[in-house]
Parts: sequence; structure tokens; C-alpha cells
Amino acid sequence: MRIADLKKRSGTNPAPVSLPAFESAIRNSQSAIEEGRTWPRASTAEKAAQGILAAVMAASLAAGLLLTASPTGTGTHTVLGLPPCGMLVVTGHPCPTCGVTTSFVLAAHGRFYEAMVNQPFGLVVFFVVAAGLICSVWALATGRSWLPLLTVSRNRVLALGLILTVLGLVSWAYKWSTM
Repeated sequence: MRIADLKKRSGTNPAPVSLPAFESAIRNSQSAIEEGRTWPRASTAEKAAQGILAAVMAASLAAGLLLTASPTGTGTHTVLGLPPCGMLVVTGHPCPTCGVTTSFVLAAHGRFYEAMVNQPFGLVVFFVVAAGLICSVWALATGRSWLPLLTVSRNRVLALGLILTVLGLVSWAYKWSTM
């Protein structure tokens, strides 16, 4: 039976079906529309920060393309004038970041499997930087703000931080076991 037929019979609207999750989603959508929320425009300072961030990420990717990965799986960063890993020199065991630069360089050259085998977290860093560059360029091109992405939920940010920390530690254990 259609709603119009029910209205004719009873003279009133039929009682709505109660679906708490559905009703909540509708209320949230309606309040967003009433408040006029849209994806906010970036301020001038935020655009400048996005531009600097995009430049740093683009420079990191360019450096990855220009460098040659160390055949030992560590030490690529020394080409940049940085000292060798102190932990590796003293103990003979890799630090948590040993091999990340080498993996980043391998990934920048499209050698993803080798990057994964060398130091998995370096590959994660490469993809985070590449995605960050894409998002920065998009935000600059559209004039939109990144802040809603960063402030969506404290729990999501904490979960992401925890996931990255665990991935880093697992990658370090993997690198430790392969050296």
C-alpha cells in the first residue's frame, strides 16, 4: 500500500519505521546541510604550508630517483653526507631505520619487490610520500584544506600512528633477522 493511500484512509501520516542507524545518518546529513558545511577552503598560510610540504615531498622523490641504492642494503644515506649508522657500526646490528633510504631509492626506481625485501618500512615511507604529494597537489589545485583530514577523529589518528609504529618495529625485526 502506498503512503498516499494510507493518508487518505486515516487522514494522518503513518508512523515511521524505526531504524536507529538510518535515522542517525539522516539527522547527521540534515544537520550538515542546515549548517552549510562543505569542504573548507585553505587559508593563505595553509596554502603556503601545503606548497612547502609538496616541495619537500617532490624533492624527496627526486632524490630517490637520482641516488643509486647501496648493494649492501644499508648506507645509501651516506651519499647525502650523513654519517654511517652508529648502531650498525658499534653492534653490527641494524637500527630501526637501517635500509629505509635504500628501500626508498629502490621504490623510486620502480623496484618495489627489491624495496620490500630490503626493508619493508622503506616501501611504506615511499608510498606515504607519494600519496602525500598527490594530496598536496590536489589541495593546492582545488584550494581546499587538509585540516579536516587531520582532525577527523583523534582515535583514527592514534590508530594510524599505532599501525605505522607496529609496521616499523616489524620491519626492524625483519631487517635484524636478514643481516
